[in-house]
Order: sequence, then structure tokens, then C-alpha cells
Amino acid sequence: MGELISVIDGLDLVVALADGQVHPDDLAQARAKAHIARDRRGYPGGTLVLALLGGTGSGKSSLLNALAGEPVAEVSALRPHTTRPLAWVPAGAEPALGQLLDRLAVGDRVVHERFPGIALLDLTDVDSIDPSHRAAVEALLPDIDGVIWVLDPVKYNDRVLHEEFIAPLADSADQFVFVLNQIDRLDGDGLTAVLDDLGAALAGDGVARPVTFAVAADPPGGSPVGVSALAAHLRHRLDAKRLHLGKVLADTRRAIRMLADAAGLRRGGTVHFEERWGEAVHSISTDLAVNGATPVVVEQALCTLEDLVGRLAAEAGGPFAARLRQGFPTAVVEEALLTAAAQMEVEIPRPAGRRVVDAEQRARAAEVVADELQHRLGAALRGVVWERAALAASLAGVTVDALRAEASLQRSEPVATAGGA
Repeated sequence: MGELISVIDGLDLVVALADGQVHPDDLAQARAKAHIARDRRGYPGGTLVLALLGGTGSGKSSLLNALAGEPVAEVSALRPHTTRPLAWVPAGAEPALGQLLDRLAVGDRVVHERFPGIALLDLTDVDSIDPSHRAAVEALLPDIDGVIWVLDPVKYNDRVLHEEFIAPLADSADQFVFVLNQIDRLDGDGLTAVLDDLGAALAGDGVARPVTFAVAADPPGGSPVGVSALAAHLRHRLDAKRLHLGKVLADTRRAIRMLADAAGLRRGGTVHFEERWGEAVHSISTDLAVNGATPVVVEQALCTLEDLVGRLAAEAGGPFAARLRQGFPTAVVEEALLTAAAQMEVEIPRPAGRRVVDAEQRARAAEVVADELQHRLGAALRGVVWERAALAASLAGVTVDALRAEASLQRSEPVATAGGA
């Protein structure tokens, strides 16, 4: 769901454009919503993306096969290991998921329909003290929704795993699920002891309340044990993620509506400035060029400009109306007009009381007036109007993106129940 990224980027842009244009309290609320949306860790789409991580022989690939209900990852009996990363992705997943896998260099991909909305990445083994391995995991966390740490009864307390991976990443513990695999190798008392010991080790790592499952993904001569509980947890995580994303999108649209109301932009941003300004300047410059800067002509021109500013302010509404009225009072408009008229008289002198008959002189006089009005009044007016139009366009754009993202989220199929696990 690449739309979510567009929504978050759009909200950031709107907040930046609205700075100084709306009340600080309204801006602060919108900025807080933008911060919450931006701060969410994980893959920003409707698919739940989790990585399977663990040491050599922990049974990551076997666990993936058990969840899939079919062999999708190679399992070696001689030296269990994962040499090439594999992605198990839901059919119909958003294009952004493929882009993520490209960035992660996960080329092997198996499409499934067993768990719509859930993607699992079987990554290479992580039982090395090589700092680059932890750095790779650390870099991975912001882009995915979580990690399933797959442990086994022998190496669950491995020093490298805890000291080099889990403990340094404990701040991301809310993204972690711990799976003790191969429990078929333990009796009841042994399982209890290992789980207790694992809990103590994780507490020592800084993981206070670990989410832990005990499974046997591929017991000899039997069916998987405990995998259905893990599958149910993954479905719950998917539902929680989609609920959260829906709330983020709804909050974003509320923030956009609030800013639109505060800026007086609920009805859009078009005030047809260029057309109105062009008509007003043409009328004023032509009248001055033909009849000169007589009191009657100047008064009529001043009324035309004041009427234009007043209409723009009335239609703009909100803070933009105040900016137009306060920034362009009669005195400012009159000064710009009189300066334009005076410049015309300097460049195109005429006998007192005489009309300009020569067409070339009239055209030149009108051009001088138009240029002066544009320089002294039009540019500043246009700046305010364009700021309003830019904010309005951004508000409309992020609203459309949010609606698209919500529709994409709603189109996501309900998660199917995994059988045989």
C-alpha cells in the first residue's frame, strides 16, 4: 500500500504549507497526527511482513513449511541451513511489497493463498559474531512489521544470539515473537525448564514481556505441534495492524478537514485571480492611457482595485481573508495606483487636459500602468493567492490519497484460517 507513504508525505507537506496560515493550536494538532503517522515502524502496507531469524539448525525453514502447509523452503538433513533468502508472499499483494523484497535482495518468492495478508521472509542464519549481520537485522526492522526468532532446545541460550542480536535490539522488542522449535525433543518437565530459562534469558536481554510459542514444526513421523497457535497470533497481528493503519488514515483525514476548515478551504482554493486581475488591470490601464490620471479616472480605478481585493478576501475566507484585508488596505492600493499613474505621465507626457489619440502612445501608456501595478500590487496579491492555492491543492491531494489507501485497506481479503497446523 504505497498510498500510505503518499498520505504521510502529503500530511507533512500540508503541515509545512499551513504554518503561519492557521491558528497555532490547529497546526499543533495536525503536526502531532503527522508525527504519529510518520513514527510508526514497520512495512507501510496492508500486508503483515515478518522475518524468520535464527541460528543454524533452529528449524526456520521447517517452521515456514509448517505454516505454509506444504514444502516451500528447502530443509537439509545433513547441515540444516538457509543459504538463500526466501519470501512467502500472499497472492495479490500490493506492488510496494515487491519493491521491498527487491531492496532486501530477496529474489526467491513463493506466492500463496493460505494466509491472505501475511508475508514471511526466511532469511539467512544469524549465529555469527560478524557485526555486519546484526547491522543487517537492525536495518531490516524499520521496513518490516516484526521478527520471528526461531530457537531450538540446544542453542536457545546461545551467547552470540542474545549478546549480539536480541539484547542490542531490545528497544524493538514489541516487534519480536520468540518460537521455541523442536519441542518434540523435550519431555514435559524439560519443556517447562527450557521455557523458564528462556524467559529469564530474554528478561536479561531487556525483553520484559516476550511473546513466546513452543512448537514442533517437523516432528519425526508426526504432524506439526503448536503451529496453529502461532498462526492464530499472526492473524491477530495482521488484524491489529490493519486496524491501526485504518486509524492512522482516519486521523489523517480528520487533520486535513480541520486544517481545511481553519484555512477556509473546505470549498476549494480557486478564486480565479489571474482572470480577475487581468480584467481589472486592462480596464484601469486603458482608462488611464486614454483619459489620463484625472480625479474621476483615478477614483474609478481605486474602486475597481478595492472591489477586487474585497471579493478575493470574501471568497478566500479564514486567515487568507485577514491577510488580504490587512496587507492591502486602501492606503496601500491607492499608493500603488498613484505611483503607476505618475510613472505613466513621466514616460508618456501629454498636454494638460488632452486625450492620447496616438494608438502607439496609448499602448505604451497602458503597458507602463500595467507593469507598475503588477510590480507594486499584483505580485504581492498573487503571492497570497498562490499560497492559498498551493495549500488547497495539497489538502485535496492528500485527501484523495487517504481515500485510496482506505479503499485499498478495505479491499484486503479477510484472513483465512490455517488448517492442519
